[in-house]
Amino acid sequence: MKRLIYILILVMLASGCSLFKKRAPKPEPYKPHEPPVEYNFHRTPQADAKLFQTIGLDSFKEGNLAGAQLYLSKAVKSDDQLYLSWYYLGLLNINNQEGYSYLKKSAEIEPDFPLPYYWMAYYHCRVKEDQKAIPLFRKYIELAKGDPGEMNRLLAAREALQELESGKEGRALTMIRGI
Repeated sequence: MKRLIYILILVMLASGCSLFKKRAPKPEPYKPHEPPVEYNFHRTPQADAKLFQTIGLDSFKEGNLAGAQLYLSKAVKSDDQLYLSWYYLGLLNINNQEGYSYLKKSAEIEPDFPLPYYWMAYYHCRVKEDQKAIPLFRKYIELAKGDPGEMNRLLAAREALQELESGKEGRALTMIRGI
């Protein structure tokens, strides 16, 4: 009888104790500013959109601007609520009205995302619509305040806002306008 118990224990140990259930790791929460590590696609438009967004963001970071434009456009066609895709499309087209409309769409979808406000104000300064830039710089400063990653941009926004409010064009506006 003892031999049978020992043999049974050895068989269980050799098989990896398959009687015990392994717990699946908890999935990490989705962070909208970071591409997900893995996907479980079921071929839905939203899943395709997230894949296109990830490829587009990677292309942008690698300097492949044509690829970024292509995939980010596909992303917003599949899911028009992807504010990061709209934002990066706005950056890719910052020098024209189309880029401005993309930035505006990003801000409408995610009003607490500060970056579109800065670039919309930047666009207005470039085309010398200074009065339209003032509230956008203010909104950006309000939302980005305290973000250590935005320190340089915050400084530039404050300087540009000060120049806009004083009516005296200085270093910040000269740089933005490319004069």
